[in-house]
Amino acid sequence: MMGRSHLAFGIMSGLLVAQGVQAPLPEGVGITALAAASALVPDLDVDGLLMRRLTERPLIWIRRLFGYVGVILILLSYFPSTRNEQFGTAIVGLLCLGVGFVLKDQSARRWMLSLMGVLLAAGSLYWRLGEHVFTLPGLTQGIQGSERWLIWLGLFIAVIPHFPHRTYSHTLWALAVWGAIWYEAEASLRIGGLFMAGIIGYASHLLADTLTVSGVRYLHPFPPTVRLPLIRTKKDRAREHLIVIVFGVATVLLWFSGSHLPLEILTKS
Repeated sequence: MMGRSHLAFGIMSGLLVAQGVQAPLPEGVGITALAAASALVPDLDVDGLLMRRLTERPLIWIRRLFGYVGVILILLSYFPSTRNEQFGTAIVGLLCLGVGFVLKDQSARRWMLSLMGVLLAAGSLYWRLGEHVFTLPGLTQGIQGSERWLIWLGLFIAVIPHFPHRTYSHTLWALAVWGAIWYEAEASLRIGGLFMAGIIGYASHLLADTLTVSGVRYLHPFPPTVRLPLIRTKKDRAREHLIVIVFGVATVLLWFSGSHLPLEILTKS
């Protein structure tokens, strides 16, 4: 399915979870946002909506930086003070300009996302331990600390973009890891509903893709591929929109019916 459809399913899932745990407004907004983001996470292995949102602006600034540096170096290569190194300075300037063109493809987005994930993991370790993070006992303590969910979140974001599309990111294995991350986050932050929002949001993506012709191999690399081929992505948009509307109506009905007992049971267990 298209990214906007997954986003809609995620928002609907988040609203139901927020109502199910009877979260106050600020926490409810956070729970809904988490479910919406979780519904987009499986497509981090492709140039999808979430990947573009996370990487587009940083890549623009990096391209601009290298572009400006490249132009400055090329201009400096013509001044007498750099005449002896004119050729080398101009080549470096051209290489900097070339970086701006290279950082426009999907591969650049993948590596940018990986960099952001590594920075999140490393930053959370350093924030907790300071300089002790550079020692083995300190590193072990950081991994076992209460904020370890941030480390695993960063590593998940760093690794998942490098798998082929609809492989490991679209499996029960990835769903379990994502759920474990937000289980730890719920315990650390003491905000009820984070675990359910992460799980249901992520699962909504897998279930939605099951409705496409390509289907989902939930136990990849093992068979089978599960599919209920109701739509073809980018071709059956009217049918896709109809499915989203049907689930939207169901969400509204569930919301106003006040049916939240199943979620309460799951979050307390």
